[in-house]
Parts: sequence; C-alpha cells; structure tokens
Amino acid sequence: MQGNKRHQYYMDRAFELAELGKPYVRSNPAVGCVIIHKDTIIGEGFHREFGGPHAEINAILSVQSGDIDKLKEASFYITLEPCSFVGKTPSCANHLIETGVKHVVIGSLDPNPKVRRRGVQMMREQGVYVEVLNYAQTNANLNPGFYSAMLHGRPYVTLKWAQSSDGFIGQKGQGSVPISGQKSRRFTHTWRSEHHAILVGSNTILEDNPRLDVRLIEGESPQVIILDCRGRLTGNEMIFSLGREVWIFSYEKKEIKHHRWITVDSDKKLIISVFEAMLAEEMNTLFVEGGRQTHQAFLDGPMWWDELRYFTSKKSLGEGIQAPMLPDDSAPYKTLDVGDDELIILRSKQTWQNFISL
Repeated sequence: MQGNKRHQYYMDRAFELAELGKPYVRSNPAVGCVIIHKDTIIGEGFHREFGGPHAEINAILSVQSGDIDKLKEASFYITLEPCSFVGKTPSCANHLIETGVKHVVIGSLDPNPKVRRRGVQMMREQGVYVEVLNYAQTNANLNPGFYSAMLHGRPYVTLKWAQSSDGFIGQKGQGSVPISGQKSRRFTHTWRSEHHAILVGSNTILEDNPRLDVRLIEGESPQVIILDCRGRLTGNEMIFSLGREVWIFSYEKKEIKHHRWITVDSDKKLIISVFEAMLAEEMNTLFVEGGRQTHQAFLDGPMWWDELRYFTSKKSLGEGIQAPMLPDDSAPYKTLDVGDDELIILRSKQTWQNFISL
C-alpha cells in the first residue's frame, strides 16, 4: 500500500483502537496508535484509563522484544497530536523523540489552543518527519466532550426528549406520560451510560419522580444534577433514596442529607455553575432530559447546547406541553427509525464548525 490508501487503512485501525478506551478515559480524549514497519503492524495501543499511559506508550510497550530495534525505522499512526506537556503522564511527543522515532502520522491537531501544534513542532525540531491528516471530524465525533471543554470551556451538551406526532412531550398534571416505545427507551439508557452527568429541572422530579439511572442495558449510571431555582425539593423524592449522590443547584440555601446542595449567587446563571462544577470534577459530557423549561433555557443560552436528540412517536396526545422550539442554528445530522418511533438528531452549526475548522 502507498500514499493515501496506506494512511487511511492504518488510521482507521488506530481509531478502532481508540474506541475501545472511550468508556474509561473520562475527561481525557480517546486515542489510538498503530506502529508500522514495512507494512507490518508491530505494535498497537490505546489510552486505556484516565490518568494512565497514553496510546503511544501502550503501543510501544506492546512491541515484541525482537522488534524493538525496528522502532526507529517504523511509522507511528496516532489519531490525535501527541501531548507536549507533563501532566498526569510524561510528554508523549518527547517520549517519541527519545525513542528515536523518525516518522509520525497524526489524525488531527490537539484542539486545546494552549498546546495545539506544540507536539508537532517539538518533533519536527528534532528531525522527526510529521504528517498531519484531516481527521478533525472523526476525532470530534469520538471525543465531543474533550473538544467542547478545550474550545468552549464547558461540557458537550446533548438535549433529549420524546414527542407525540402532534408535537407534545407530556400532559400537565398527568405525571410521566409514555410516548416513545421500548426500543427508544433502550437508546436513552445507552445514551445515559455514555454521558458523565444527566440533568433535569425540579418540575421533572416533582411530576415524574424518575430514577435517571441505567437499567435497560449494562452500563454505569451518570451523575444526577437537578436545577431547583426556588428550593422546592424536600429530600423525600425517590431520586434521593437510590444510594447515589445527587447535585442540586439552587438560588435558595438548603441541605439534603448525603447529597450535594449548591447555592448559587442570585446574579449568576445556574447553568454556568453546573458547567463549572462538572469540569472541576473532570466531567465533560452532559445529557439534559427535561423538562421543557429546562430544555428551552439551554436552547436560549449563548451556545449552551451542542446536540439535540428527539423521538417522534406515532401516538397523538391532542393537547399538552409543547415540545421545545428548534433553534435556527441546528443542522440535520442523522435520522433513524427506532421501532415505531423516528429519531432525529440535530447538531449546532456553530459548535461543529468550531470543532472541524482546526
């Protein structure tokens, strides 16, 4: 293989490896690395856990003892620019230089404006031939939370709801009204497991009494966050009895035993406080499930949302609570049939233009 086909073949394999680490790296990016010597893979690795060795190091460690001498003649295919600074682990760019690597192919540059191109520059200054490909879209799809934290200073925000065929998400005073089907609910539980935190407003807690956990699939339940502007929650709601710490953001001073009540100054937006608290705990993906007022608050904010996922059922409600208004900034991304429901995914044009313009 030569040229672009060679690059695509080995970079695709590197991204397959990166996917394996995605559930375990928390706020770090999922990264994969493949080491090639004369069109033979002699090493593979990916970032396996938050705070652990990066993909490049794991790939080098995977090389058989009889192939170690081949590293200086090998090509390294790495999905994302090697880190150039010492953090929880040493600099990967520096490690590649010290190993004597002469050829590195990178999927795309680091989105962090403070270090972008620095790893490439370090290696080139030491005689390493570095090629940078155009895989920014693929990296952003794989690591939206990391990209959002680096470029926007907040978590990646996904809004989800289910609506009837006539555009209603529920009926006032009726509690939780089933709208979507069982397959759609499994999708929702999968999405919950893929996010660091899940957020709802206090209306949803008081009217629907939800669990907000992962039950229909195997996976870890996200951190529960509730916006309770007026301090209406009492601690007797089911969500507080499930053995998981809940974060409540409010303008009122209060306390619920064994849970984290965060009182926010009246001149500050609750949502901004949520973003700050999440990033401080190495969380960078937020799943917003409702209700309508909460969804609309994110949609009306200054770039406070990135992706919309909503199911439309064949069921008609006739009247009820209207679904949120779709923003002008939204662009179609994907449409799927999920059982009897239709899933529509929209993305923020501005967010994704920022992500892929690196």
